[in-house]
Amino acid sequence: MGDTRSREAFCLFRLMQKQFVLAGILILGMAAGQAADVPTSRSVDQILHDYATAVGGAAAVDKIETRQIVASEHHGSKVTYYWQKPNKVVLISKNGKIGYDGSSGWVLSKKKRLTRLAKGAQRPLEMDANPLEFVHLKTMYSEVNVAPPEEIDGRAMDVLTAPNDIGTSKFYFDRATHLLTHIEELGETSAYYKHVAEFSDYQDVDGIKLPFRIVHHSEEPGGGGHELHIKNVQQNVELKAAMFSKPNTAGVVLGGKR
Repeated sequence: MGDTRSREAFCLFRLMQKQFVLAGILILGMAAGQAADVPTSRSVDQILHDYATAVGGAAAVDKIETRQIVASEHHGSKVTYYWQKPNKVVLISKNGKIGYDGSSGWVLSKKKRLTRLAKGAQRPLEMDANPLEFVHLKTMYSEVNVAPPEEIDGRAMDVLTAPNDIGTSKFYFDRATHLLTHIEELGETSAYYKHVAEFSDYQDVDGIKLPFRIVHHSEEPGGGGHELHIKNVQQNVELKAAMFSKPNTAGVVLGGKR
């Protein structure tokens, strides 16, 4: 009788042991499946290398010395950008001209009234005229770090962050195409309001890919934004250096935010 009970107890123990083992295997399998669903972070160099390759290669980008862009804004008005390496820009529209010579900017109205370009206003100018400047992200910022992957509109994104003057800039690269699609800047012009730039509709121009749709919007009161649709791009065109200098006009008004 004792032997029978001992055998029954032993069999029950073995059954429970097998159930614990199976449960453990199941839990480990679920954990592994969940881990596989979570995208892993890649290094700064990997992300930027894939981005540079996707747009045609850093060497091809660096061969571009000047650029002329003809585009339309969301309300249909025509604008023309002139860019000279590394960061000189002139924008010509029906309202006048806006220029940045690499260190300071100016605004010339169609009535020839000259004012100083508002602080931080050169950032969207540079992005519109030279949207591939971020191929050299590591030289633009003192520090670039990897942030946890995120999703935008259901698409997985690699994310890089970089400290700016008083905050942080975040750069989102599509994991499928490796193209830069989204930038969020907090601190470039304000510690409280976010500025966003979006890049899409990449097209081939002279062996490199440029975004033909660029959208800017700001949370800053009165900051507004604009949407740019590029129509034509010419690169390595001959430009006169003087066109980027502040116009010499009478009755200069200093103005502008500082």
